[in-house]
Amino acid sequence: RMLFTDMEGTLFEKQQVRLRTGDPSYHHSLWSRLMYELGEEALKEDAGTILKWEAGRYRSYLEWVDESVMILQKHGLSQELFERTLAGIQYNPGVQETFGVLHGHGIKTAIVTGGFYEQARRAQQDLRITHAYAAVDLFWSGDGSIAHWNMFPSDYEGKVDFVRLIMREYGFSRQECGFVGDGKNDALVAREVGISFAYQAHPELREASSHAVEEFSQILKWIPGSLTPDR
Repeated sequence: RMLFTDMEGTLFEKQQVRLRTGDPSYHHSLWSRLMYELGEEALKEDAGTILKWEAGRYRSYLEWVDESVMILQKHGLSQELFERTLAGIQYNPGVQETFGVLHGHGIKTAIVTGGFYEQARRAQQDLRITHAYAAVDLFWSGDGSIAHWNMFPSDYEGKVDFVRLIMREYGFSRQECGFVGDGKNDALVAREVGISFAYQAHPELREASSHAVEEFSQILKWIPGSLTPDR
């Protein structure tokens, strides 16, 4: 009755971003694409925040988000560059058709992501998704620079909190809800629902999920009452 979904790498395509110095690439979000566009120093600083998070050196997810936005602001992210970079990201194959099938069968949907609200709103509008919960909402000044931002604890344990809230509001049981994602940060929420899908996913998520799929539309095989898009 309810499908929760990650956004970056799940709804939208993955793209590796490689440091221009030749250092190993790292993954794949709008965050890292923006840092890449802003230059080598921004990209290195962003990579440093990832290492800090993995080492447990932030007090909370919000602290990580706040520092990441300050890097974008420091290196001069403009509204024009943000919107242009976002516009260049494509949906994964089968995503738009699959959501049409889901909504045609009365299944409610919700994005829960550590990404940007602007990107989540794009997906909501295009895919007619019911709810969205994202990490940061940017506010722009008259000259197109970042003026301020609003943050939400929407990743890791925060994903679980949102899923529980929405299930409570609708009165849905865990068995009536599903989740699809691709990252190791999705493992906690994958265990929170009755059925979960690891889409081209990190091994930790595959281990935590009910099913591993390589094509997005394959999730329809296990959702009662739905049909595959090509039937």
